[in-house]
Amino acid sequence: MKLRPLYLATALLLTGCGDSSDSASQAAAPAAKPVTVVKSQAFEHSPTHHFVGRMQAIESAKLTPRTTGYLLSKRFEDGAMVEKGDVLFEIDPTSYEAALDAARATLEEATAALALTELNHKRNQNMLQTGGISQAQLDVSAAELSMAKSRVQSAKANLVVQQDNLEQTKVRAPYSGQLGKTNFSIGDMVGPNFGPLTDIVQIHPIEASFSIKETDLARHKLQAEDRDLVSLHLDGQEEFDLGEISFVDNKINPSTGAIEVAAEFANDDMAYRPNQYVRVGLRPSEPVVGVTVPHKAVYQDALSQYVFIVDNGTATKVEVEVTDRLEQDVFITAGLEPQDTVITGGLQRIREGDLVVIAE
Repeated sequence: MKLRPLYLATALLLTGCGDSSDSASQAAAPAAKPVTVVKSQAFEHSPTHHFVGRMQAIESAKLTPRTTGYLLSKRFEDGAMVEKGDVLFEIDPTSYEAALDAARATLEEATAALALTELNHKRNQNMLQTGGISQAQLDVSAAELSMAKSRVQSAKANLVVQQDNLEQTKVRAPYSGQLGKTNFSIGDMVGPNFGPLTDIVQIHPIEASFSIKETDLARHKLQAEDRDLVSLHLDGQEEFDLGEISFVDNKINPSTGAIEVAAEFANDDMAYRPNQYVRVGLRPSEPVVGVTVPHKAVYQDALSQYVFIVDNGTATKVEVEVTDRLEQDVFITAGLEPQDTVITGGLQRIREGDLVVIAE
């Protein structure tokens, strides 16, 4: 009988230990975290992808005179806009005018000599019939006629050369464009061996050259003369100009995995200059299918962009490809399907695998 209190105490102790274990187990069970969510929405969009481009003149030339002489006049200021055919410089034409006069005189002499030779040859032909000359003498007469004709042709060719030489004393604009800095002063000797007088570039219209990765090329399916797919932006400006694809290279650079593309822009206001760096915007020729979610649903780390979705009451991290950022939403083309449950609120407390409950 004296042992009963001990049995009772032991029983009470064991009962107390059992209750403590159950309470600890209940305390260790994680509670589901409340989150707010949205459903990803199917969306078709033509996102604009931007590339670094450099402006280049469609036409560019160094104006070197074809004739040699003293520079007589300069008709335009450095940097001036000129039209095709405008006379830009004039070289002293005196010696070329004299050479042209001499060429005309030579042609007149050759023409007169040919007329006389033709007359003599006809006479010799008649004299051969009457026995006045031999066949050998007629052959000589025929040869003289042939040489006289050749001298006329040579004189005509020389006249054309001298006319061209005189015309080349006027250096004209080969196309409409903007002049560069003049390299010579009035009175300097200029010519083919002295270097260019100046240079000219065509900047209206103008081209933007840029490189596009092979993966982007498949997405955009670029073709020459695609219109309104290309936009041009200056840094810090929201306004842009529309252009059209003017060139797509026929091969991909193996070292960069990119292909050269050029787009033509009107440049009516002359806002762009050769070698100027710009942002080129490119839209796909066909809309891209994807989904949209709010901006606040997308997070980014050093490796990727991602969202959390609710999958069977658990927060699951999903990497996504953000193709464009719209005014209120993000356009995603990989990682999500339409109507996925995407977490937008409570993300600060969420980690991969956490139990979550959707807040009402």
